[in-house]
Amino acid sequence: MKRFIPTIVLVVVCIGAFWYASTQSFFKKKDEETASKPLVAVKSDDVTGVKIKEGGLEFQKKDGQWAMVKPSVYPLESNAVEGWLAGFTSLTHDGEVEANPADLSVFGLKDPAKEYEVTLADGSVKTVQIGSPLPIAGHFYAKLKDAPAVYKLPEQEATSLAKDAFGFMNKTPVKMTYNEVSGLQVDWKGASKSIVKSEPAKTASESAWKLGDQELKGSDAETMLDKLLLMTTAVPVRPASELKLDAAELKLTVKSTKDGTESTNAYAGKVDGDNVWIVKQGDAWAYAVPTATIQELFDAMKVPEAKPASESK
Repeated sequence: MKRFIPTIVLVVVCIGAFWYASTQSFFKKKDEETASKPLVAVKSDDVTGVKIKEGGLEFQKKDGQWAMVKPSVYPLESNAVEGWLAGFTSLTHDGEVEANPADLSVFGLKDPAKEYEVTLADGSVKTVQIGSPLPIAGHFYAKLKDAPAVYKLPEQEATSLAKDAFGFMNKTPVKMTYNEVSGLQVDWKGASKSIVKSEPAKTASESAWKLGDQELKGSDAETMLDKLLLMTTAVPVRPASELKLDAAELKLTVKSTKDGTESTNAYAGKVDGDNVWIVKQGDAWAYAVPTATIQELFDAMKVPEAKPASESK
């Protein structure tokens, strides 16, 4: 028993030391030193303007709506700026590198290409600058433009801010509320097909449809609507005024019904190489969609063949 006494004493001493350290907040202080801290104190709702130096992007908020003003007045993806601001306002650093460096060029912060500026409702400006990556992967040097201190910014947070104009741009040429669509007509290279919802008050899947004079299940109509809804462009939009649409190879007519009232949106498309440039009637922008995508939509507009009895069991 005597030979275990030193061990027992040591264990008791360790427990006592751990308890004392805990009561004195030693571990809490250590956690606070290593915990991520906010880089910039800004609320998204207070922001009225955004500038991204790389790419010359500029956005302004007016009457609660965001608009791109530079490099062009591209149509914006819904909530694109709000999403970017959510990342900006939640930026955190993993510690200070140097409080007042004499030479910012050491950190790639003398005249950084990556500079993100927000203007607040009171006219004040907050700008985050991001410089070179740290020697150890996973962080970038960063600072506030109006303050000297340089911080370690996690790489994931730094890269989340680096979006170009296309990243903010709306990429869907056809705008529609899925379950309100009550009719679709596609005129493509001289041929025409159309589907009509038999019960406009019901959802797309619940209602029966007609393709010409043939009956169509709601699930089959959904396949066609999905192809229309999911059409996107992979290149920047171009002004609709650049296109000659008097001899359009594609015409889309989308009818919608809401609360018993029917509305119609018309689209025209011009073939240019492997793409069809689609313009909504009265809109200022044209969207490029692969010709193959339009052909897939047109080919999908048919009544599925009945499965053999052996397959349906």
